[in-house]
Amino acid sequence: MENRNFAEISGSFEFIPEEVLAIINKLENNGYSAYIVGGCVRDMLLGLKPKDFDICTSARPEQVLELFPRSIPTGIKHGTVTVIVNDAPFEVTTFRVESVYTDHRHPDKVMFSDSLTEDLKRRDFTINAMAYHPSRGIIDPFDGINDLESRIIKTVGNPEERFGEDALRMLRAIRFQAVHGFSIDKDTLSAITKLSKNIKAISRERILEELNKTLLASYPEAFLNLIKTGLLECIFPVPFLKTGDLALIKKLPDHLSARWAGFLQLTGIHDIEDARAICSGLKMSNKLKNEILKITTLLNTPLPANCFMLRKTLSDYGYETYARALTIMKVLNINKKELSETERRVNQILREKHCLSISGMAVSGGDLIKAGIRPGIQLGAVINTLFICVLQNPALNRRDILIPFAIIINNKQFG
Repeated sequence: MENRNFAEISGSFEFIPEEVLAIINKLENNGYSAYIVGGCVRDMLLGLKPKDFDICTSARPEQVLELFPRSIPTGIKHGTVTVIVNDAPFEVTTFRVESVYTDHRHPDKVMFSDSLTEDLKRRDFTINAMAYHPSRGIIDPFDGINDLESRIIKTVGNPEERFGEDALRMLRAIRFQAVHGFSIDKDTLSAITKLSKNIKAISRERILEELNKTLLASYPEAFLNLIKTGLLECIFPVPFLKTGDLALIKKLPDHLSARWAGFLQLTGIHDIEDARAICSGLKMSNKLKNEILKITTLLNTPLPANCFMLRKTLSDYGYETYARALTIMKVLNINKKELSETERRVNQILREKHCLSISGMAVSGGDLIKAGIRPGIQLGAVINTLFICVLQNPALNRRDILIPFAIIINNKQFG
């Protein structure tokens, strides 16, 4: 399908920045062809505002650099130059064809081309293999618009060839399903199942990026296809349940740690060491990993039996983490009988502004030093004892009570 007039297609092409049009005009005024290409075309056809705009051109990288003095050769080996217009960066890439991908990720060799269709042919999915020109409209040689209208994700050409070239595309297919709520073409899904083991060739960081985007998308239940195709079995270092209502994920807090912790719970990963192995295997940041492990621990630990233990738990884990854990419990029907009472107690603690941290105590270390307590280990021990007392009885959090009490503690322990 070639040159469909954009006026015939429902889309939002007013999103195109003036800078992008200026780049296309300059390239064409100097004898080259140029188009907007890829995901931004897909998004505009869906009525979405693209996050960025990519331009492809018949101009070679050195010619682009010559035409745009304010440009950076960010990926010149692969034909990509970043052009700066009005302090905004735009990637301009030469039409290209690619050789074989022996590592299932990168082409062994990139060759430049004068053909837009050849350039589009090397792309992953039909919905990403469209180009747009301000006056010529949509160029759609692989019926991407029909697949958009049918809400289906299909590879350009033979799916086994596309996934054999770049195994990350298998995760991208499922991520697009999660983002847009589309279905995956039968042959495309079959090819993912057949080639799922190739995902082991992809870096953990790139895998994590796709999994994170899938979990945070509008239709995270698409994660089920990661299980059905065998991809997740090749990614996770520990066994997991292959059943579970993954539609519940979208009801969880829109926060990465909560989505991960909820997903692990739904797939039967309750052991903290198994959760740690998954997080570490995916090379998550320490911040994300620790948050997931905290929530996982809370989900698999009985709720605090009294207000003191609840205040201690809030102090140890933090209110936001504990609140996310409680929401997950509610969605997944965990601790159903005790949950409402725990929520009531948490709200009371917050409403009455109980002290939940050492910094929230009515006295500081400086106050205690002035009262005659020696700095160092001695001071730390007294502060910790005072804090436990305040957690047990919030009414004790008064300066006139804590300083005399601190002196008594100090004299008993160090006198």
